[in-house]
Amino acid sequence: MNSKDIFDRILSFIDKYDGIVISYIVHFCFAILIFFIGKTIAKFIGKQLKYILSNRNVDPTVVKFVSALTYYAIIIITLVAVLGQLGVQTASIVAVIGAAGLAVGLALQGSLSNFAAGVILIIFRPFRVGETVTINSQQGIIDSIQIFSTTLITPTNEMVVIPNGQVVNANIINFSRLPERRLDLVINVGYDSDIQKVYQVLTQAINQTKNILTNKEPIIRLDVLDASSMNFNVLVWTLNENYGPVKGELLENIKNRLTENGINIPYPTMDVNVKGNQ
Repeated sequence: MNSKDIFDRILSFIDKYDGIVISYIVHFCFAILIFFIGKTIAKFIGKQLKYILSNRNVDPTVVKFVSALTYYAIIIITLVAVLGQLGVQTASIVAVIGAAGLAVGLALQGSLSNFAAGVILIIFRPFRVGETVTINSQQGIIDSIQIFSTTLITPTNEMVVIPNGQVVNANIINFSRLPERRLDLVINVGYDSDIQKVYQVLTQAINQTKNILTNKEPIIRLDVLDASSMNFNVLVWTLNENYGPVKGELLENIKNRLTENGINIPYPTMDVNVKGNQ
């Protein structure tokens, strides 16, 4: 067979299958284009997500994990689209991926629940690192917000790790988010005390206490007539960072003013009657 015969056979093959060849070339080119477009979109979304989360002061570990997870999820979707463009039946591949995802989800049900809860905490941000909160009756300062758990440091310097699933389902009290905070005190005095005198003394104690906000009027009112005392509510406003010092100073001023004015502060007593032998 000479070169002319070989060339003729090649031309005959191209004439016979030219439509199929061109179709495969077109599909292959589109597959490459889909891959590069998907990869570009994955990089762009991953980068933007990392930028947004970093600006929100989210924990760096969480930022890297979420951005990487998003990137690879888009890449997997792109690869499935590429295989479909090349003529591969992707239904079975999607079924295998779905079955594997279901198996992993069942095996890691608790961890995935905590991860989803962590994403919710990142999006809605009911608290930030450094804020003082109460979660599930546990009070402390937020030390870190991890992928699966949140860490608190208690006032006694103990570390408490709470799964994010429990955090999302708990009642969260954030003491630091708002700039101002109201201080509520209950002051008990004896029934022999003059009510107007008590009002006057409590007002003096408030006026002598530093860092109480003057743009919000303090409230003093008789609230409860208890079994052995009259209970007065003292409500004042202060900046969040001054809450502890103001509380201590105000209590000290109230105690000193009550004592100076002879106003009795009742305390629990017990009467014991001893009967002699008959």
